[in-house]
Amino acid sequence: MKHMIFAGLMSLGLLVTGAQAQEGSRSDVTVSAFGIFQQNTNGNGVNQSATDATGVLATYRYFFTDHQGLEVDYGFGQFNQQFSAPAATTPFAASVRNDMNEATASYIYRRAIGHRLTPFVTAGTGALLFVPSAFALGGANGTTFVTPDFVYGAGADLALSRRVSLRLGYRGHVFQAPDFGVQSIRTNSVTHMAEPFAGLSFHF
Repeated sequence: MKHMIFAGLMSLGLLVTGAQAQEGSRSDVTVSAFGIFQQNTNGNGVNQSATDATGVLATYRYFFTDHQGLEVDYGFGQFNQQFSAPAATTPFAASVRNDMNEATASYIYRRAIGHRLTPFVTAGTGALLFVPSAFALGGANGTTFVTPDFVYGAGADLALSRRVSLRLGYRGHVFQAPDFGVQSIRTNSVTHMAEPFAGLSFHF
């Protein structure tokens, strides 16, 4: 019984130490997998949607206090942008394969609760870059589309050890729907992309 009590106290001590170490860590890097779910939109008689997909996200954080800091993110994913205009004079439907690159910087606030859990919220800005596969529509060739991005998010770190945690969260993007420089598929609309993610963080 004494051994069990001692082991329990040691385990509790390690959990507390791990949470304190992460709360006091100034920097961390994270590699995550994320889902890509872009909202359907329409405008100028064109309907636009996107296929669901997955991607990879790399994150670096630096905390200037125990609770406040900055993070930079780079993400990459591949999926199809789909366009249709059934009521147009010349109806059409097109599916464009594209590589999406996201680069953002955000303010972050975190607060440890309990022994192992550290929730956080983020908000920031950056850019999304959509690189299409070669295509032409209506005599116009598609080109790379770059748009400003407002990004926000929330999630939590679950301490696995003093230096490693499991990170679960959600990122949302608000941006102009891509048209690849082709007037006939331009919606001139703002859309939203949801990115739930999960990854491993390394604190130092």
